[in-house]
Amino acid sequence: MNSKKLNIFAFVMVFILCGISIFLGITARQNKGLSSYELAIKNGIISSSMTELEYLESLQGKNGSNVSVEDIYKEYLKVNNLTEKDLSYKQFITTYFPDKIMSESETVGKIENATQTALRSTVDICYSYYMDTETIYVNEGKTSTGESIYLIDETKTGLAEANAAAGSGVIYQMNDTTAYIITNYHVVYIDNYTNNNSYRVYANETTGSYFTATYDESLIETYQTKSALFSGIKKSSITKAPIETHFLNSYGIYVYGYQSEQYEIQATFVGGSADNDIAVLKVEKNGGANNALLFNGTYKVADIESSDSLREGQTVIAVGNPLLPSGIEDKNYSAKEFADAAKKAYVESLVLTSTSGEISNISENCIFESIIESGVANKMRLMRVSAAINSGNSGGGLYNTEGKLVGIVNGKIANEKYDNVGYVIPNEVAIRLADQIIAQCNGIKTRVQVISSDSLGFETENGKSNSYYDADSLGFITTYSVVTKNVTGILSLAGIKNGDIIKSITVNGKTYSVNNFYNVDDILLMAKPNSGSITLNISRYEAGSFNSYSKTISYNQSNFREVI
Repeated sequence: MNSKKLNIFAFVMVFILCGISIFLGITARQNKGLSSYELAIKNGIISSSMTELEYLESLQGKNGSNVSVEDIYKEYLKVNNLTEKDLSYKQFITTYFPDKIMSESETVGKIENATQTALRSTVDICYSYYMDTETIYVNEGKTSTGESIYLIDETKTGLAEANAAAGSGVIYQMNDTTAYIITNYHVVYIDNYTNNNSYRVYANETTGSYFTATYDESLIETYQTKSALFSGIKKSSITKAPIETHFLNSYGIYVYGYQSEQYEIQATFVGGSADNDIAVLKVEKNGGANNALLFNGTYKVADIESSDSLREGQTVIAVGNPLLPSGIEDKNYSAKEFADAAKKAYVESLVLTSTSGEISNISENCIFESIIESGVANKMRLMRVSAAINSGNSGGGLYNTEGKLVGIVNGKIANEKYDNVGYVIPNEVAIRLADQIIAQCNGIKTRVQVISSDSLGFETENGKSNSYYDADSLGFITTYSVVTKNVTGILSLAGIKNGDIIKSITVNGKTYSVNNFYNVDDILLMAKPNSGSITLNISRYEAGSFNSYSKTISYNQSNFREVI
């Protein structure tokens, strides 16, 4: 055999045996100094009676770039005198390449283990609410001068507001006495309820929506319409109830295995952001008769994984409570009786389940109606998943196959034209915002303040992209050059110019890479409240070449914006 052919065989041999050495768990330290031929003998891949030349010739001279796992499997069978009946391809893959190549059926065991881990970090949330005052039914109208009014429909029977609701949450932080639960804002916010008795609930029949408000009763007037006389309330005289009044003093939490009324754990609202649909609840060990149950060692804080590490096609698991009660017995209930009966029905239907699917899109801008204001659009950055998402899943966790949390379930497209289109808030938003809520709102206020590109006075957009296939992760990676525009204010004073490329941002002493325009605001979410500094590490094209600069921006409380 000539030297050229031998070199080709040697290259192929190294490629195959490197793969074999991986699945045999051989480390570089253990095998330092051994040839590929010696490695094969040491690990029983070939017989010691086979010469090195015979082994090379047995590889049949395949080009290394064309060697597949199937080739390694066939070669393994050959040198060990095995057949496919002795060791199936599925067994070979599952045993030696579990993290690299697995079909959906082959990941069942891994998904089961991840789900069991996730169940220890996921909770059910269930509560009921009622108001002693009756609902006022109104319709849109105008005065003779064109002023907007609400016409009170006195033919409608006023029913006191009473109901129950359920969702899910994730244990985010926990020490010996206190735990924090992340959930969705819309899970704990009640639009047709107020805990302040000076406000009442109005049912707007024209729009089909509710609102809570108060008004000066002396301003009620009677208006003539085409059909009848109506009492009317000028809209200008109405004061809407503040957002802070739409939360309960206590929410019921239920852990896996103890999902019945007798094991209810009491949680209180800490704060949240309607725009980002993230809220935080707090459980004090001594805050309720059953609260110590959460701290008994069975339940755990979720392990956090960066959602930036995800890619399309990756298997994920949504864990939450997807069931809702079928209804309650039809009786002449008081408001409190109805609320209690509704909650009992919800609790009896509580169940934590899991659904698996794939990441369909790692990030997309979605437009939803505002949680707190009917008819107002709100834009959110979300991940799209194919895992089945249902109403009670809201606020629950999305986990990878290691059982690590990668996002908070938000909702789905509820349309018969679409199947399995669910949305999840990525950790880079959910976790960082939760940290700010805990730091700023805890017992002080319900709204949180953050720094954003808007509040600092600049915008970003994606420039040129770079996409490549990463052999190590077996997936495509796409990065962008993130370019500044419309730079004003303190960034301009710090020397940032339009067209600068942001390579990374240093905040709180740690540097984070910027590969997409949304990374910028995600990173800025971590800026500490009140005052401090961030550093933008940029690249600028000047005089025919790119130059690197680090620009430090000092900020203060005026640069924060309140998140609604």
